Amino acid sequence: MAIYTLMRKNREIMVLQIGADGNIVKLGKKTDTALIPLQNRTSPRGIIEWWRDRAIPIGQGKIEKMLREKGFETNELYLTHNLGLSLTDYYWIKPLGSELTWKDVNLFDNDFKENLLLGKIKMNEEEVDEYNPNSSLQGNLEKTWIIEDGKRKLIKGNHDIYSAESINEVIISNAVINQGREATKYDLIHISGKKYDYGCISDIFTSQEKELVSAYAVITSENKPNNESVYEHFINVCDRNGLDKNYVRECLEFEILMDFVFSNRDRHLTNISVLRDADSLKFISLAPIYDSGKSMMVGRDIVPLTDKFVLSQEAKGFKDNEIELLKYVQNRKLVDINKLPKVDYIKEMYLKDSQTSEERIKFVCEMYERKVDMLDKFASGADLREIRNP
Repeated sequence: MAIYTLMRKNREIMVLQIGADGNIVKLGKKTDTALIPLQNRTSPRGIIEWWRDRAIPIGQGKIEKMLREKGFETNELYLTHNLGLSLTDYYWIKPLGSELTWKDVNLFDNDFKENLLLGKIKMNEEEVDEYNPNSSLQGNLEKTWIIEDGKRKLIKGNHDIYSAESINEVIISNAVINQGREATKYDLIHISGKKYDYGCISDIFTSQEKELVSAYAVITSENKPNNESVYEHFINVCDRNGLDKNYVRECLEFEILMDFVFSNRDRHLTNISVLRDADSLKFISLAPIYDSGKSMMVGRDIVPLTDKFVLSQEAKGFKDNEIELLKYVQNRKLVDINKLPKVDYIKEMYLKDSQTSEERIKFVCEMYERKVDMLDKFASGADLREIRNP
């Protein structure tokens, strides 16, 4: 059992007791309730659940094997060893009696060397003061934070031998930017020792002044009225925290339309986020669109592209299928069809992957063309459910 103080930068929030497995076992009295993490803050166990969810998923890449080899029995212990630090926000745990400050430990300014994507976890007595943001890195796709030319960057791999997820990130980020909207800019990158040709790399978009808060955290920060959908609840909570409702709604509708045309089935509530001001705690904007890799039929078998199939793709987040998500869209013309990528560009990008077959590329391109055509019809007022069930 060890005692820590939960901190936000240099401000104390509450004392915590953390057990031998790295999980919080007891909460002390809150000294600053305004600074408590938003996620599950209406629950008495909210901080305990937040800490558990903060730890890197055990299924991410080869994390389980590496943690075992380095003596970490749980991912929560790895998180505790790194003081719970992250590159998306300012929360950390300070050992009782320690004189550490945010300046000493924050990873926006202090360097780190660990690279999980290359299978390295550094832990020895000589480097005990070096902390790392990877212990709080979310998602099951293998990834790692690095520092390149003084800049924090995120490198992501793929789930299999194909580079499709990384290629999708590049295609879709460019497509969003070409629409005049904000997206995390991804570029392809070779990663040594991997079976796939390419991973992808992007710059950090958080800083000492603005942090990332997931839609899930926003939604669970307040009790949802029974007569309000999760979608409307998210918009309303954003409004109460400084964002105009119409702005939030338009951003969500645009994202729904782009996810539809690229068949993204992984826009869950931690792949939608807002940016929050570090000092005022007010929401600044929705975060740039990110994590679009699981699009363009990744992992799907090649099948005949009937209208019913094209319009039967599942989704995550606010609804579990695309057709239901489209019901939220009030402004159907938010996406400029003429500015979407041409199919020749999609083909060109996929041809970069030496392991993707021509048959697969043809399947992906045809699906995309069908989706663009349907989006065009939807923008003109068509009811796509009539196409699905003629």
